[in-house]
Amino acid sequence: MGVSITGLSGSGINTKELITAIMNEQKIPLNSLNTKKEITTAYKDFFTALNTKMASLRDAATALSDISSYSKYAATSSNTNILSASVEKSAAAGSYSVKVTQLAQSQTVASQGISATQTFGDSKFASTMTINGQTIYLTEDALKAAIKDAEDAGDEDKKNELNKLTSLGIEDATAMGDALSRISKAINGLTDVGVQASVIQTSDGNKSLVLTASKSNEITFTSELATLNSDWIFTQSQEAKDAKFTINGLEVTSKSNTIENAIEGVTLTLSDTGSSTVKVSQDVDALTSQIQTFVTAYNDIVKMIRDNTAKSTQNSDGSLSLTLQGDSLLRDLQSQLNSWMNQQMGDTDGFKLLSDIGLEIDKGVTSASLMTGKITFDSELFKKKMLENPEAVQKMLSGTSTTEDMSSGMGSLFKDNLKIWTDSVDGLITTKIKGYSSEISFLSEQITSMSDRLNMKQAALEKKYANMEVMLSSLKSQSDYVSNMLKTLTKSSD
Repeated sequence: MGVSITGLSGSGINTKELITAIMNEQKIPLNSLNTKKEITTAYKDFFTALNTKMASLRDAATALSDISSYSKYAATSSNTNILSASVEKSAAAGSYSVKVTQLAQSQTVASQGISATQTFGDSKFASTMTINGQTIYLTEDALKAAIKDAEDAGDEDKKNELNKLTSLGIEDATAMGDALSRISKAINGLTDVGVQASVIQTSDGNKSLVLTASKSNEITFTSELATLNSDWIFTQSQEAKDAKFTINGLEVTSKSNTIENAIEGVTLTLSDTGSSTVKVSQDVDALTSQIQTFVTAYNDIVKMIRDNTAKSTQNSDGSLSLTLQGDSLLRDLQSQLNSWMNQQMGDTDGFKLLSDIGLEIDKGVTSASLMTGKITFDSELFKKKMLENPEAVQKMLSGTSTTEDMSSGMGSLFKDNLKIWTDSVDGLITTKIKGYSSEISFLSEQITSMSDRLNMKQAALEKKYANMEVMLSSLKSQSDYVSNMLKTLTKSSD
């Protein structure tokens, strides 16, 4: 009969799956730490983003607290086809009647038509052009000659200045078309020369260098080339004319159609002859834009807080969404923002609450469930109130310097009160962020330490089961040997 020994040929266990199952159980605390770190990081990121938005609100409030915001003026023209007007810095409010009888006209001079294919020719030492006091050296020989003249005259300053220059590199064999292009490019590259150069084709194969005044309406131009070649004689193709106009009946002339400070602080740009009324008044649009910036920054914060303090909802995987619903710091911030907006900012009839000038929280909302805490800005009402009583509006927004005043103005109030929240060293939000950062660092250390221990444990388990497999493999070999021996004995007995 046959004899067999079983159970010694191997473990019959998937040791890899066994180790994984054991380690998964061991990693539960580690997974909890990782989850806690992720949540803490999400909260830190929220407060970091909130801090950025708070800084934007403080910047907007600071701008409104600045008295210079209310001294900005704008200029308008009743007929922009005749002229346009702008205020550069400051100006005096007023209305000005402007009548333009003549526009400024720039002087234009041009060379004779020159064949583009003919060569520059032999005029080495006379190859210079001086335009409104600035000299261009067309050839290397012309520049060297000027340097030698300065050296002979003992003028070291002039010599050093010339040594810094380069010529246009025009040579005798240079085609005139190329030479004219180089000259035009060089003139346009001069700083503050006040001349625009161009090359015009006057007829087939012939080109002319044209110079037009661009700042003053006149050109001072000399060229030594004209003494050698009549082609380089420049003639006037358009004469210079001054602009002529009156402001409230007073005659004014200008060499340019852009006139600065004929009306103090105002720049006029003339386009045509005719009449227009220029009005200079406080720049309400600019101030309105500043307030809108403040409102946007405020509403961004309110929305961010509201979105992140809602009741938790269940995610698709069964987990709950993160929420800061119970965070006391956010509740305090939301409450204070609302309180500041509802404070009395003025003491004049019709100019006491911010709602009187178009700034109102949850305007028209009567149901608590529909309230968002956001500001509604009625810009048209604001502009109306600004025109009605600019000083009262300014006081409500920027405040005054008197300590007896009952309020500091919305801009100053927010700027001062937000400092305790946004200070980069010990602000309330900064402190909150630092707390989260400290907790994240602590969790990271715990995670690293626990991961190291678990890795060591996993390595030990793998070694232990590997040794077991070696031992079982050895036992199986012995079992196979004994089984074979018994089979041989049995056959011999039969």
